[in-house]
Amino acid sequence: MSEIRALLLTDVVDSTQLSEELGDAVMAELWTQHDRVARDLLPLWRGREIDKTDGMLLLFAGVEDAVRYAQAYHQAIGALSIPLTARAGLHLGAVILRENSAEDVSRGAKPLEVEGLAKPTAARIMSIAAGGQTLLSAEAVAELNADDLATESHGHWMMKGVSDALEIFEVGPKQTVFKAPLDGEKVYRVTRVGERWLPVREIPNNLPQQGSRFIGREQELRDIKELLGSARLVTLLGMGGLGKTRLSLQAAAELMHRFPDGVWFLDLAPISDPALALSEAAQVLGVREEPERSLLQSVCAYLKTRRVLMIFDNCEHLIKPAAELAQAVVKAAPFVRLAASSREALRIPGEHAYPILPLPLPKPGDKLETLLQSTAVRLFVDRARAHKPSFELTEDDAPAVIELVSRLEGIPLALELAAARVRALSVSEINRRLSDRYKFLTGGSRVLQERQQTLRALVDWSYEMLQESEKTLLNRLAPFKGGFDMDAAEAVCGAEPLSADEILDLLTSLIEKSLVQQIEHPGSTRYKMLETIRDYAREKLSESHEFNDLRVAHCHYYFDLAKRARDGLRGPQQGAWLTCFEDEQDNLRAAMALAQSDDGTVDPILTVKLAVAQQNFWVLRGHAAEGRAAVAAMLGLDAVRGSPMVHAHALYVAAVLAWSQSDHAAALDALSTCLALRRDLANPALLAPTLSTIALAKLSAGDGDGAREAARESLQLFQQCEDPGNQAIVLLQLGQIDIFQGLGKLAGEQHLHDALALARKIRHPETEAEVELALGQIAFDADEPAQATLAFARSLKICLAAGDRRGAANALWWQSKLDLQSALFEQARVHLGDALSAFHAFGMREQLLGCLEDHAALALLLSDHELSVGLAAATGQLRDNAKLCRSAGAERRWQALLSQIREAMETEAFELHWQSALNWSSDELLNKALGLTVRVAASLH
Repeated sequence: MSEIRALLLTDVVDSTQLSEELGDAVMAELWTQHDRVARDLLPLWRGREIDKTDGMLLLFAGVEDAVRYAQAYHQAIGALSIPLTARAGLHLGAVILRENSAEDVSRGAKPLEVEGLAKPTAARIMSIAAGGQTLLSAEAVAELNADDLATESHGHWMMKGVSDALEIFEVGPKQTVFKAPLDGEKVYRVTRVGERWLPVREIPNNLPQQGSRFIGREQELRDIKELLGSARLVTLLGMGGLGKTRLSLQAAAELMHRFPDGVWFLDLAPISDPALALSEAAQVLGVREEPERSLLQSVCAYLKTRRVLMIFDNCEHLIKPAAELAQAVVKAAPFVRLAASSREALRIPGEHAYPILPLPLPKPGDKLETLLQSTAVRLFVDRARAHKPSFELTEDDAPAVIELVSRLEGIPLALELAAARVRALSVSEINRRLSDRYKFLTGGSRVLQERQQTLRALVDWSYEMLQESEKTLLNRLAPFKGGFDMDAAEAVCGAEPLSADEILDLLTSLIEKSLVQQIEHPGSTRYKMLETIRDYAREKLSESHEFNDLRVAHCHYYFDLAKRARDGLRGPQQGAWLTCFEDEQDNLRAAMALAQSDDGTVDPILTVKLAVAQQNFWVLRGHAAEGRAAVAAMLGLDAVRGSPMVHAHALYVAAVLAWSQSDHAAALDALSTCLALRRDLANPALLAPTLSTIALAKLSAGDGDGAREAARESLQLFQQCEDPGNQAIVLLQLGQIDIFQGLGKLAGEQHLHDALALARKIRHPETEAEVELALGQIAFDADEPAQATLAFARSLKICLAAGDRRGAANALWWQSKLDLQSALFEQARVHLGDALSAFHAFGMREQLLGCLEDHAALALLLSDHELSVGLAAATGQLRDNAKLCRSAGAERRWQALLSQIREAMETEAFELHWQSALNWSSDELLNKALGLTVRVAASLH
């Protein structure tokens, strides 16, 4: 009696060759390992072994069990001491099972034998699988119901001994990149033509043979194949060199079984006469003009009832004739599918435009294992091996390869051209020569079109097809770095012979021609060019009389924007303006570089004005180190030092940035000179902020009385100037001075509540958040945890809404102190870890050291006494070296912590670990602290 069962056959690939290479003894041990893991998995998936040769015949009650087993089996044998690869075939069908008696088994019979057509069917399916593949019959797929698995049809196949074609599927985890099965003499893929099956390899086509492997683009390939199942025309859009042609050819090859009447490739690149496009298409199809019919009518008549896939490649220079031909075919031939590649859409009804982007880039610091998964890296390595077979990617080469593919922006053609250079140069040497990528990246395949043999020729091809107004705009966009918005493009580029009103349409045209990219941005739209295109445009611009004019216009536009953003940081839209600053950092850097060049193009005083405008952004977003370097360069300019007003401005910015990084000596030094210059200028509006910043710096250096004196004078001047925003800041400072000097809860709160009321009135989120933090600190010192928690939470909420990352880090840090008091280790770990990372990234040295001291407290609470001593010793030494003081409350808590650590250890052990930690480097200290929070997470989960 027959039963429906799932039969799975496996077969180890190249086992004979492996045996010859390893020898019989080693191979015997390897087979033992294979059989052990294969059999150990069977009970997990309720399977039974039927037979064993170079693989196994296995029986399962259901398809899902068989598939799960196959997945585990592939993984297990790939992890053996010598990895093995196997293929697997699965069929669900009727089988006759015969259990043999113990006596028969003793004579050599198998315990269980299987008969019926299901067994040879499973064997045929397995025979066309490649290594690592699990193929299934249509019957097996119909019974499979697993949401986490994906299946893909590989079409119909004729097999020896099977009268009708079988549809074969592959199964794997979702996002699996499925590959075509093996095609040989005994099995071959077929497609139905009328009542008969035609071998796919006999389908008429003119697809060019590819000399290299197709790498990456897995998602794009899936999407395009799916689209060609429904859309009449799919147009692959993108600039030259992105691999549109190769992608369309790969999709065509994999879809050939769907088009028994032919798959035809029409390369329009060599055609310059638009009238010849139709003639070329007719020639490819083998169609001749007929009496009383135009050639277009003859082509349409030929295609009317045929199932054909046509590829129109490189349509951009023949957009109109290509569109006319495509539209005529779409109307006349319902079974034809068209795939086009172009820099701009054909714009006919039924077209589905699919943008092709550069390959995704790896991240700096990626390890070798991650790097080898990057499509851009895989492509470069594969092509490099074609030129130099010994080329291998190692951990040492990883940073240079990341730099290379990033500088080439994941453009496949650029990567292939660079790969050709490994014959004579190392990857690092290639990087050093990429400053002029257009001269260096030459030497493509001789069989490629001439324009594809160098990167420059490819961009030349796109550029020469532009109208003069489009060329002008493209050139004028060159000064923009990191992107731009429409307002910037209109303001900078909208001069004669263009006008601002023309920019939108011209920019849209450049986007459609894939020379400019549109970037969706929260609340707005931004645009950018690949550096490859920008380099080209900048070269063209430099050859024109507009070069300096455009750079100056760009510089002044971003100075005006920086001023507006600076004012916006003082109001309720602080978060939005911080984002604006972040978006435009590359443009602002370019503007500053031009002003600092001191070549007469721009007044060098502008560089100081730009620094003043960016000062608070640099502080709030952790760019203080960059800002300090820029200001140091400004202070070396004669024009800056020659003007007391400008010199003082630069010194003030330098001081604020130094203070933000806890470099209080440098801050006070710059402020001393700045104060003298501004007292001479006798301008209260400039003198007041100088005194306010001196108050902060003196407080941070431990001089509470000096800080109070400077703050009081500053407050009087701000009141005189009727400046409520800065009055609120100075009131906050006075409250912080009260806290530092330990004058009591009421004294500190008086100034802080006045500051809070004023900050809320003028809607100044940065000051409001800092006041809430200070109020929380007072409550914390007064042992009022509930009030402190609310204040810290309010501070954090305001900072997050305003995009103030420094303030948010401070709020998290102080919340972690409450977590430690309450032994909430998980919350303390998260808050401490996030705060420490932020302080380190922003260069906030004083806060960083305080946070490290709290890591020592966490280690003590976790009974990691040795680490607690080490963190305390190393942190204390760094604080002493930096001459950073603690507030009265912080000093009390620090001394209490040291006493607790001493009490937890023997004196001799304490001294030993203390002295040893004094040799820790800053990086070692930081890694040990971060490692602690990771260990806490592991222990809690």
